[in-house]
Amino acid sequence: MLPKSKVDLYAAVRRDSRAGLSQRALQRKDGVGFLTVKKALESV
Repeated sequence: MLPKSKVDLYAAVRRDSRAGLSQRALQRKDGVGFLTVKKALESV
């Protein structure tokens, strides 16, 4: 898997969150930790 830029990663996390995935599922899907998911969901 190619590394994603931070902008692309955050956009993917927010998109998947709107689709109904839980924070834990987002962590597993995107291979990131709790704080990264939290920051992505709090960012504009």
